[in-house]
Amino acid sequence: MEDKAISPTESLQIIEKMLADTRNRFYNNGFAFLFWGLLIIIICLTSFATHALGHEGRDGWIWGIGISVGIIATAMYFWKIAPKTRKFTRLDAINGKVWIGYAISYFVLMFLCAHYHLFAPPFIYLLLGMGMFITGGIYKFWSLYAGAIIFWLGAVISALLPMNNSQLLLTSLLMFLGYLLPGYILWKKAKGEAHV
Repeated sequence: MEDKAISPTESLQIIEKMLADTRNRFYNNGFAFLFWGLLIIIICLTSFATHALGHEGRDGWIWGIGISVGIIATAMYFWKIAPKTRKFTRLDAINGKVWIGYAISYFVLMFLCAHYHLFAPPFIYLLLGMGMFITGGIYKFWSLYAGAIIFWLGAVISALLPMNNSQLLLTSLLMFLGYLLPGYILWKKAKGEAHV
């Protein structure tokens, strides 16, 4: 049987369909943006409330417990739940490696900031902006590019603000605008395209 040659137009249509299929499945993967955005906002507001009540020394516990819960929940989702509900594409695998790289860089950054007595949030926002930008490029979603820009601007603003409770409010705002909102827009768009 002879293989049929496809035209450049047909080739482009196949590529566009593959990208659309990936976007249609990605609404399930929107879990990470929605979950982490909401979790960090809750951690920030809890920390802000403890400061307001005069319990400043509780920050380490609040962040440690919150991040640990987030890591466990994310691992459970991607190892147990997501494989049953969706098929992962090569783009999903690449994106997963981006965020694994982010997580490793985050922990190394935390060590370096503690060792050199540096204020970590501006550097965290810088890393988040990079992760969002790369993910936006992988999936071609404008809301993720917008999230990246918000985090990069947040890094500059954070460096200019005093190191007090205002940083917790800034983090909450950045997570809402730069992570939760773009993740929700992405989830809704992909869900609509998938007719779910």
